Amino acid sequence: MALDDKQLEGAPKDYNKKVQRNSSFFRALKNSLHGIWMILVRERNLRIHIFLGFLILIAGLHYGLVRSDWLWVTVAVFTVISSEFLNTIIEALVDLVVEKRYHPLAGLAKDVAAGGVLAAVAFEIIILLIVFQPYVWRQFGIVTNFSQFIHNFSR
Repeated sequence: MALDDKQLEGAPKDYNKKVQRNSSFFRALKNSLHGIWMILVRERNLRIHIFLGFLILIAGLHYGLVRSDWLWVTVAVFTVISSEFLNTIIEALVDLVVEKRYHPLAGLAKDVAAGGVLAAVAFEIIILLIVFQPYVWRQFGIVTNFSQFIHNFSR
């Protein structure tokens, strides 16, 4: 069975028949939202990243992050979510091209895409550690201002 004959799981009946550009902004918006819905339904890792993003939101509200900290946290979380979108796109395109055959370049493309997600997660963790460290330490009474620490130490 060729890929053209397959119906994408969860897609509307006319979804696979579309071969022309969107006729309006609202049609494009509808298709974009449908794409987001499809990745949410199909990709477990994206659901995990969104759940963790929600926990980070709760932690940020709990600690009362300032505006600049929210900016960094938002950039970090959305970098991971965007990389998960790109990973899914690459995996789908590779599967489309190679079908059920194995090819070393297909494996390389998928591995590199997954590595991109891992790099984005590492970036997110570093940003979260930098942003949340003073708030968490303050909660336990640990001095987080290095110059204040040195000043108190020299007394």
